[in-house]
Amino acid sequence: MTTSPRPNWSLALGLPLLVMLSSIIIVYSPFFAAHSTGMSTGVTLDLTVTAPLLYFLVIRKTTVSKMSVIRVFVVGVLVAGLLLGGRSSLLHGIKTWISPVVEAMVVITVIWNIRRARRQAGRGEVDMLTHLRSIAAKVLGNERVGDVLGSELAVIYYAVAGRRRKAGPDQGGVRLSREGAELSQESAGAGEGRGAFSYARASGAAPVMGIFLMVMLAEGVGLHFLIARWSVITAWILTGLSAYTILQLYAHMRATKIRLVQVKDGMLYLRNGLAADVGVRIDDIEEITLTTRAVQGEEVLKLALFGALEGHTMCIRLRQPVTVVRMFGIRRRASVLLFAVDRPEELRKAILP
Repeated sequence: MTTSPRPNWSLALGLPLLVMLSSIIIVYSPFFAAHSTGMSTGVTLDLTVTAPLLYFLVIRKTTVSKMSVIRVFVVGVLVAGLLLGGRSSLLHGIKTWISPVVEAMVVITVIWNIRRARRQAGRGEVDMLTHLRSIAAKVLGNERVGDVLGSELAVIYYAVAGRRRKAGPDQGGVRLSREGAELSQESAGAGEGRGAFSYARASGAAPVMGIFLMVMLAEGVGLHFLIARWSVITAWILTGLSAYTILQLYAHMRATKIRLVQVKDGMLYLRNGLAADVGVRIDDIEEITLTTRAVQGEEVLKLALFGALEGHTMCIRLRQPVTVVRMFGIRRRASVLLFAVDRPEELRKAILP
């Protein structure tokens, strides 16, 4: 199986920047002042066509998403607007007709991918948070920025769209969502195939989140009226931030019952709602310990939103560090992972049959 090569970023970014720099020099030259009408069209074409085309030719056979060309096009339109203002009728036409079409294509692509991912998530084929990050990374052309945007989209999805079943299998005392229930129907102890394990009860995070939510609701209302005496705008801004934080906590609480720890195809997928997730190769696991004791060290990471306020039941030591993606797309390297699971002994047997 062949993989696409990594892009040559010196060329991919250097060529469009060279075109933009050349356009700036041309616009501020005496020759442009004497032939502004014709030269404005040429500069517009260079910034909106030539620069994106050069970028595309460099990245077309690499791992970079083709949709990242849109970023170069948007930057070209912005630079052309700053340089030319209203002097180019072609630029006005691009802003009026082409830019809205491009924006609509991006929105339609994102919505279509999300709907398809949601159907697959309902069948237990994909993890929605991971897929949303992947979609955002393809659109933006940057994995780290995609992690941040994907995480924010996941807040909305798990707060609103992630639905529970009225009746279904019960996993470790917790009624699972439709997405989680599909994953749990196969035996967790199978050496091959798929096994899913809940962790909401063992982590003890639900009471902590409940207390946080009640405190934020009570204090948020009081602070709003207090600050409104000084500044109404500031009061509503802080209230909006508090409301979004509450939405994030609610989405995380629901995600803990939907996004399960999973053993599949030689991989162990560790998850804790929206707070943390990582994929670990089973062959890279050096030691598995069932423990609730604290473990100290620079390479130790607990997969929990509230840290020490949440419990853990397992500790896994790895032969080499892995990258854990946390809330807001924050990344952290670790070789010792602490996490909660409701049936730790069964999970250990599923990992090391």
